[in-house]
Amino acid sequence: MRLLLLISAIALAVSGCAGPGVVPMGRDTYMIAKDGSFSTFGGAAVKAELYQEADAFCGKKGKQLMPVKEASRDSGYGRYANAELQFRCLDANDPEMRRPTMESEPTMKIKVE
Repeated sequence: MRLLLLISAIALAVSGCAGPGVVPMGRDTYMIAKDGSFSTFGGAAVKAELYQEADAFCGKKGKQLMPVKEASRDSGYGRYANAELQFRCLDANDPEMRRPTMESEPTMKIKVE
């Protein structure tokens, strides 16, 4: 019984690391998100993996990666590090293809009523 629980826990941990892959959000706009593994402590490491995957995705389409928005969170008690990247795949001569000027999502939002 203990062995079955251990195997189930390992399978759940490994399967939880992968995300759904690249998800379309509109015309030429996509999102990708991912959880890190039990040995990944920083959200920046997960985010770097997402940039690589997004660049490869756009490259397969013959286009260039243009980041739109990003967010990441470091691991903590009871949670894995994770990250999200929203991006566009654009032609190299597209007028929107310029130096990205984006800001990261704030890790804390204060709502004033």
